[in-house]
Amino acid sequence: MMFRTAKPEDAEQAIQVIRQSIEELCFADHRRDQDILRMWLSNKTPDNFRSWTTSPDQILLVAERDGEICCVGGVARDGEITLNYVSPKVRFQGISRAMVDALERVLLDLGRTRIRLVSTNTALRFYHSIGYRDFGPPEFWGQLPGYPMEKELA
Repeated sequence: MMFRTAKPEDAEQAIQVIRQSIEELCFADHRRDQDILRMWLSNKTPDNFRSWTTSPDQILLVAERDGEICCVGGVARDGEITLNYVSPKVRFQGISRAMVDALERVLLDLGRTRIRLVSTNTALRFYHSIGYRDFGPPEFWGQLPGYPMEKELA
């Protein structure tokens, strides 16, 4: 498996991974409610992904296995993990954890020692297991709760 900086030409594959991850793995969050899914997926488009890859405020990474993108991650330069979506085909194979490690290294290289993120309900236990702690009350995006978390890096 290889991690690399995302490129605009990754948009179609990367968005497919993100959308499949949300639709198939985040059931605890959307409960197949079409309104919630529509809202959550509304900005997950190839055009938006291309703009994210060229934004000076964030860095996107992809993980590739056998030439296919299987995980998409992103950080804002201010120290927040903004994306971490794994393909349902490779769930529970350590790829999402490896992506978080790669994103943390990017932020450490930028001089950030405190990392924040807003977790889904689906990923909450995962982030607790790798050292993130709750940081404030849930935030809501429409009906979709997000759980602020943070971690201090050495």
